[in-house]
Amino acid sequence: MDIIFASKATGTVVDFVLNGKTALYGKSLEEVRRDYPDAEEMTLDEWRAWKFPTQRPPITWEETTEERHDEMLGAVPPAAWHRGGFLVGEPWDHDALTGQPRYQAFRQSRGRFEVASRPMTVAEFKAL
Repeated sequence: MDIIFASKATGTVVDFVLNGKTALYGKSLEEVRRDYPDAEEMTLDEWRAWKFPTQRPPITWEETTEERHDEMLGAVPPAAWHRGGFLVGEPWDHDALTGQPRYQAFRQSRGRFEVASRPMTVAEFKAL
């Protein structure tokens, strides 16, 4: 069973825990709380069960500028294209249950340039 230190306030897994300390820097929970005051110890499965629902609110589309749309299109090659939209090629984060990368989405629709309200996986994007 994987034990982690995590901050729900920031939605962050701080690090895996080995022998009561972080794997990367050897910090105790008390030391981690200097940077993440709400940090707590939990299992990775507990984290995933908490995190997943926060990643799945309904997707809405908000207007953005043509310049922002084009900037994101040209930043890196898109991760996916679909029906006048694209996923920015660098993952925003990862799906808590599947581990699949999630990307910010942009589209051009009815003469408007739009950005999605949250990142999504390639499968979610193509299912829209």
